[in-house]
Amino acid sequence: LTTMKASGGAARRAGRPSVQAARFRRPTPGGRLAPPRASAAPTVDSLPGLQDGRGGASAPLDLIVVGGGPSGLSAAAEASTRGLSVCVVDPEPLGAWPNNYGVWVDDFEALGLDDCFAKVWPKARVITEDGDPAGNIELEREYAQVDRQKLKTKLLSRCVENGVSFLQGAAANVEHRSGGSVVVASSGERLFTKLVLDATGHARKLVNFERDFTPGYQAAYGMLVRVKSHPFPVDEMLFMDWRDEHLDSAAKNRNQELPTFLYAMPFEEDLVFVEETSLVARPGIPFPELKLRLKQRLEGLNVEVLEVLEEEYCLIPMGGVLPTLPQRTLGLGGTAGMVHPSTGYMISKTMQSTKVFADSLVQSLERHAKPTGSEIDAAAAAEQVWRDIWPEQSLRMRNFMCFGMETLLTLDVEGVRRFFKTFFKLDEELWGGFLSWRIPPGQLISLGLALFANFDNYMRFNFVFGALPFMPSFFTNFAGAGNTFSSSPWGFGGAREQNVNGIIDARPGGGDGDVEEDGDGSDGGSPPGGGGAGGSGFIPTPLPQVEEDGSASASDIAKHLDTIPLDPSPLSSMRDDRDWNKFQQHKRFDDQDPYVNIFPALKPDSDADSDCEVLVIGTGPAGLGLAAALSARGIDVGLIGPDTPFVNNYGVWLDEFKSLGLEDALVSTYDDVLVWMDDTDPADGTGLERAYGRVGRAELRQALVDRCTDSTGNGRVRYLPGLVTEVNHGADGSTVSVRPMERQAKGEEGGELLSVRGKVVTFATGHNRELLEYDDGEGVPFGWQTAYGVELHAPGHRFPLDRAVFMDFRQSDPEGTAESDDLWRVPSFLYVLPIDSETVFVEETCLVSAVQVPFDELKRRLYRRMARMGLPIEAGAILEEEASWIPLGGSLPRASQRSVAFGAAAGLVHPATGYSIVNSLARADEVASALAETLRASDVDSSPAAASTAAWNALWTPELRRQYGFYQFGMELIMRLELPQLRSFFETFFSLPVYYSAGFLSHQLSSFQLIVFALYTFAIGDNSLRFLLVSHLADDSGAGLRLLRAYVNPAVEQPLQAERSGTGRDADRTAGAIAALGQLAHDSENIPPGFAPKRSRQVAART
Repeated sequence: LTTMKASGGAARRAGRPSVQAARFRRPTPGGRLAPPRASAAPTVDSLPGLQDGRGGASAPLDLIVVGGGPSGLSAAAEASTRGLSVCVVDPEPLGAWPNNYGVWVDDFEALGLDDCFAKVWPKARVITEDGDPAGNIELEREYAQVDRQKLKTKLLSRCVENGVSFLQGAAANVEHRSGGSVVVASSGERLFTKLVLDATGHARKLVNFERDFTPGYQAAYGMLVRVKSHPFPVDEMLFMDWRDEHLDSAAKNRNQELPTFLYAMPFEEDLVFVEETSLVARPGIPFPELKLRLKQRLEGLNVEVLEVLEEEYCLIPMGGVLPTLPQRTLGLGGTAGMVHPSTGYMISKTMQSTKVFADSLVQSLERHAKPTGSEIDAAAAAEQVWRDIWPEQSLRMRNFMCFGMETLLTLDVEGVRRFFKTFFKLDEELWGGFLSWRIPPGQLISLGLALFANFDNYMRFNFVFGALPFMPSFFTNFAGAGNTFSSSPWGFGGAREQNVNGIIDARPGGGDGDVEEDGDGSDGGSPPGGGGAGGSGFIPTPLPQVEEDGSASASDIAKHLDTIPLDPSPLSSMRDDRDWNKFQQHKRFDDQDPYVNIFPALKPDSDADSDCEVLVIGTGPAGLGLAAALSARGIDVGLIGPDTPFVNNYGVWLDEFKSLGLEDALVSTYDDVLVWMDDTDPADGTGLERAYGRVGRAELRQALVDRCTDSTGNGRVRYLPGLVTEVNHGADGSTVSVRPMERQAKGEEGGELLSVRGKVVTFATGHNRELLEYDDGEGVPFGWQTAYGVELHAPGHRFPLDRAVFMDFRQSDPEGTAESDDLWRVPSFLYVLPIDSETVFVEETCLVSAVQVPFDELKRRLYRRMARMGLPIEAGAILEEEASWIPLGGSLPRASQRSVAFGAAAGLVHPATGYSIVNSLARADEVASALAETLRASDVDSSPAAASTAAWNALWTPELRRQYGFYQFGMELIMRLELPQLRSFFETFFSLPVYYSAGFLSHQLSSFQLIVFALYTFAIGDNSLRFLLVSHLADDSGAGLRLLRAYVNPAVEQPLQAERSGTGRDADRTAGAIAALGQLAHDSENIPPGFAPKRSRQVAART
């Protein structure tokens, strides 16, 4: 986002950064401005880059700091002050910091940063309940809002004065060597250094973790508002207000178990920042619930909002595991676990630690230098720095705070009120030291004893009862200064989670939500019965009448299994997938007439009378569908492409195909489709209660041809067989160069090309994108859907003719057969379309993967699967083979180009499912209408350029771009799931109301409905799936950031298109729902076929 948050709007408790981006609206002209925003860029004109070979192999730096936030710049300033050579790598080193920070004044004064305040309140207040003077506590401790501009300017100035160099860009990865490290920038530049510091916040980009990250989450929703009046004294900030009498009965009941408080910073009599905050919960309380509570709170306080200047959404992971200690990459700030586990405070602790870090760095570089001078014993130096950053005393303090966080998670609203009423009555040395992370371990024990002594009996019982399951882990780690504190009760099972069921849909108009319990609360994995083991017994057949043990054909199955390898073949022994693609593309079917026998000839190099209005390049379903829609509107169409049949098998949802008027092209229909997740599912599968159909290729082709040749629209379609090699655009039209098919068939590259003119050129060339331009994408990944199938002559097969097998995830091979533990097997499933009692189509499909699973590997899996099911595939029984390869997702085409894309070339393939034919055919009418209306218009610009723009605006509206962004996000999630996780995901997906599951599969949900779909999935999923969803939203793959951009700024290439009715409101309702981060790459070279690198499952959350 280019707009930064206002200074008052997001001031956080003692440096607690906001992870969620804010929406900011400037005051209306003539209105009063908000308080000084401190959101402008630092007042530093330029920054020095690397010079004189510094950072090269012969002149390595002492330190490279990755990240230019407060911890990174502070560390660079402190290290350079001590004479070290330092370089800071950051994408926007002169950009404004988006985070706002609130701090205790004495903490920042101790750091010499008291000249970086924007606003100071001389005191703070805590209110626990009405009618009890003991619950209204004044804190005689100054609190301040940090001026980010001043702070960043000060740190940058120190860096520049001390010779720090800057590199604008992102760090892709780091390579560690015995004498130093190499940081590889996203540009490919390689920087040599002795040590590397990861200061990327919660992104945790370069540091390693040895255990899963199980934090609590602090969530908050806030607003900077102009009001008629408010009840808050302007010389006092409201630190906590736990009262809830303002809530309606339903919200009050929810607040009993998951309490929230008000945090308020008054700037003027009519200007205040108010925020509803959940101190800590697992999982975090959803923003709609917080927003609802804040709305009711303000109504209860009689605060009338005149203008909302800013909204803020904040999500902070607290506690959880520390990085692996020690390791070669150093860390500070959120990367190094320096967020206060019980409060969310960070900036003061981090900036204090940078001084310790710099002193340790100087000592370790001197102590571990090698005689050459340019190298060090890097492992030993890094170990020393880590031990100084996290000494035993600090580890004990953090263990105590993690223990405190887990205890707070057990308290209801009454327990929280009593806790803080006692906590803030202690000596300020105790409560202030705890909040500021400066209380030594001995005093921490005193704090715990003082709390227990001052608690009433109610709190003593509840506090001990809640803390008891974590005491063994706490005492072990506190005594030994360990890094293994467990969020799991009694040290086993998953991290304890609170019940957020019933509040997921607690948003205006959403009701309370009626969500089932999680059941056993397990963290996923293979279900009882061993679905994850696969291959350990016979897969139950999909039909109840077959014996479960398969004993009747056991010898035959064993015989076939002996001939099929269990493990993937080495890559060198597999056929090139390009051979499979050629095999698929060059199929011939006698029941599909050549186009040259159907359409009139399109003659090249002819006079202007023979020029076409629209050229459609591509002769597949999308190309024919668009040509037919144009012809129906009276447009003269030139169709150019190979004279080939339709070769792919298509399965479609029956209701969708009927809506296109193409039900006559279906050769098989099925009353239902079946799914299996694992071996514990019912033997006859689970029906989805949605009819399905198998498309006849010849029938579909003929139906589209008939539409093209229908003369009722007064248009015509002419055809030229050939391949387009070039397109040139002019003011009055475009010219394409065509290589005739007979020359192409002979492999002739030279020779004279044919020229054909048209006003507008459209490309429906499938996945061939050579003549189109696409958005840069900045790391937007493709996925790959691959499938190998066969049509079999199988008399007596037991698949019911009225049901298709949509997904069968039961496996034929044991999992984990890769040689390396760092690899995992890309999941695949069985897809079956029964044709008749003697014929069946079976296919092994990889839904989507970051690596392309070889066809030979899918063939091996299918053969083994079918043998285990008692239907071995014999060569003589194969009627047809199919190899299907579909790129999914990725960047959309540029909407500013003259050529118009359509079908798969335009990104109309569903990124998360691979469905495309229905969407392409359904969209043909609106694109054709846009072209026809513009080309025939008399009162507006009817130029070819205007027609192209109109087509693009119809093809990719801002609303559709938002939807695509969501589907892309879903695709990237599915790509990272291993088999147990994928099973869990689809078990949840198919448990959704049909409206949402079917709508997702069919491109029928609006962008707002997709967010509701995501919340619904989160609500009914198990804890493992919830964690996956949250971690994917905020991990370092950048998926969350791309989703945020798609929702907030979808119309980058759509300057002329207004929003469709209602979608602007949907965008406003959803734009704040997503958090975000940077980029993760993985290397797929030399990986066994069908396997992919393991992904980190740590949550990485930062703005």
